[in-house]
Amino acid sequence: MSRRVSIPSSAALAAASGDGARPGRVRARQRLIEACISALHIYGPSRTTVSRVVALAGLSPGIVRFYFKSKAAMLVAALEYLASEFEQRVLKPVAALKHSPVVALGLLVELYLDPEIASPRKVSVWYSFWGEASSRQEYLEICGQKDEDFAALVRELTRELIAQTGTTHLDADAVALGLIGVLEVLWQGIAFQNEQNIERRALVARALAYLRSVFPGQFPAPVRERTRRPPRRAG
Repeated sequence: MSRRVSIPSSAALAAASGDGARPGRVRARQRLIEACISALHIYGPSRTTVSRVVALAGLSPGIVRFYFKSKAAMLVAALEYLASEFEQRVLKPVAALKHSPVVALGLLVELYLDPEIASPRKVSVWYSFWGEASSRQEYLEICGQKDEDFAALVRELTRELIAQTGTTHLDADAVALGLIGVLEVLWQGIAFQNEQNIERRALVARALAYLRSVFPGQFPAPVRERTRRPPRRAG
């Protein structure tokens, strides 16, 4: 059902955000951003400090001012990085397949729940900005348009699939909202788990089960492994 799509790596995204800076400077800045994401995951926006970030990065405190004017600028840079990563690694590959809505929606589910995008530390950063009143405006300014673009893309794919399958009794907006809600609930669960406890295939299967319930026959169920029967006892 899915097809391979070229997706930029985290290193490529970091280099692209460097605006032509020297590789060493790009790496140091990205190291601080990654440490900031970890600090936000551990402490939340209000308790994340420069000293905690540089401790996680293994860098000296003085280096921060070469890359960020303030703690607030560093927090914004971390959120901007995650928003850019989501756009490059989820929105763009899925939008490129919008004329094949079954393939596109299947890929959307896979990418949205991929550990590179939906790791506990990254998901918790999204929610920490959204949940903390003092950071909510920054979230809306950085991510508001991308959230709207994501919702619009899901609606467009849903409308196209309804048109292709002739299921005109379905409401595209309602179906799209349902899928977004399913993915959001799964993300919320990820935020409170350790990576080793997350069953990624099970999460993908749950999201696809929703789509399969709306569009029967369009999203094949995964093949379940056959359980081996114990050998019969002789006599």
